[in-house]
Amino acid sequence: MFSGFSQNSAHDRYTAKDLAGIILDFYKFLTTLHYKEADLKIPPPGGWPDFPPACYSELKSPKVIELMKHMLYFSHAWTAIHYKSGLIDYLSMNPKWFTELDWREEDEEFIDSEGDPFDPRDVLFLAWGHESGGRDLVLDVRGGEIIEISIRMDTKDGEDINSYLENLKDEFRSFKLIPRTGCITYEAHDVEETEEEITEDDVAAQESEFGTDLDWQYVRQVYRQHGWPDAFRQEEAEAAIDRLEERIFDTRGGWETDDPYSD
Repeated sequence: MFSGFSQNSAHDRYTAKDLAGIILDFYKFLTTLHYKEADLKIPPPGGWPDFPPACYSELKSPKVIELMKHMLYFSHAWTAIHYKSGLIDYLSMNPKWFTELDWREEDEEFIDSEGDPFDPRDVLFLAWGHESGGRDLVLDVRGGEIIEISIRMDTKDGEDINSYLENLKDEFRSFKLIPRTGCITYEAHDVEETEEEITEDDVAAQESEFGTDLDWQYVRQVYRQHGWPDAFRQEEAEAAIDRLEERIFDTRGGWETDDPYSD
């Protein structure tokens, strides 16, 4: 069924146990920012019992099955990870889902860092995006690479999972990505830093819809005032943003929510 895929030297650079450990490290990083460690579902030493369903082995390689059995998951229905993108909790999925390939796997050609396509049986989606620009994060378990797909826009070639996730950490730390519970993770790569003190009055005085550079500079300021990134007091920081939104919502709106399962 899946013939003709390359068998280059990039393959099998990580074991399934290695990959599970790298993912664990990244998820634990997220719990130091805007998620709680208690929300992690960590498998027992022998892996998740009776998971994934046996029928899934007909669609996925043994290494994908082994990784899923020993991988951890978040307990949230929607755990935002990138722009309009949420981590997948396979443990909570309807067993019927495991009887067929997801449509994304059928419609995409996945390319590794050497420019070669690889077998969809070795694909595991870590996160699904929604709407234009939302990010699918795809793991090639043989090559140990993550492919980032911007829905209806572009697909990047594979990047080593360690490198990709370390870069993602840096983007959170430096506020190129700005998260908030229940809201989209905003991409702020083009929003410049400022040393000027921004007041709530400055933000409220704007006439444009919420989402200006000044708005994101103010959010950065509030987060840093509450310990970002090393000792972030999330509830206090988000309470401050809540108070701002209560003040401006009728005139300027607020931070866009992000939960495709809320309807």
